Order: sequence, then structure tokens, then C-alpha cells
Amino acid sequence: MAATGLLLGLILALGCFSEICVAIISFSSLQTTLVVTVSHPRRLLRAGEDKITVRWGLNQSLPAGTDSAYKTIKVQLCYAPISQVDRAWRKTEEHLSKDKTCQFKIVKMPYTTGNQTLEWTIERDVPTADCHILRPSLRTGRQ
Repeated sequence: MAATGLLLGLILALGCFSEICVAIISFSSLQTTLVVTVSHPRRLLRAGEDKITVRWGLNQSLPAGTDSAYKTIKVQLCYAPISQVDRAWRKTEEHLSKDKTCQFKIVKMPYTTGNQTLEWTIERDVPTADCHILRPSLRTGRQ
């Protein structure tokens, strides 16, 4: 598995981890409030060996305080559409609670304002796949 190659991607989601959400949240309802960048030395990366650097922060075109309700940030690795073909267990669903696209947690931590950086080693149990970057953000609390 050390030679497992993959194209990486992430999902950045701010979730309702301190309270129960009463609204159904869908991908189409999410706004791009956070900007995410991923850097790595080459296009194909190996599980268990290679690392990526993930950076995120508030979209600077939005007013200050837009992220004041955010409590938790969760970064996940997600399958690209081509890696979902004939694989129902990787299928993208419009409702986030039913979505199976992002199965690998990179980090879950309290949200802090300002730009953040994280270096992550691709775990050995990540299968060969094309992955992509999604940047949804969810407000915490009631919606």
C-alpha cells in the first residue's frame, strides 16, 4: 500500500458539533466563506509516505465577523466524481448528513479567526483514488 497514488483534495466544513442542528443542510445551500489551499510537491502522492500542507482562512471579500458563529473546523479528504463511478459507498448526496464523499478525517479542532496551516501525512488506509477540494462552511447553532 505504500505505493498507493492519489490526487488529494479536502473538504472544509464548519459543523454543528456543540449543538444539534435542526435544519437540513445541503451542498447547494453552502456559501464559500473560507478559502482553502493545498500544497504538495507533486501530483501523485503515496499513502503513508507523502505529506500535504493545508491552509485556510476567511474569504477576504467578506465583511469582518462573518465567521463569528463558527465553533469547529473539520477538514476531510474527499473522493472526486471519477472515483465515485460504480462505487455507491463513495456517492455524493445533496444532503450533507447522507453524503459519502468525504470519508477520511484530517483534523477536527476549534475554529480560530485568522489564517491556519496544517501539515498532514496521508494515512496508509487511504485507498488509491482521485480526490478534490470542496470548501463548504456551515454556521454553528440554529439556522
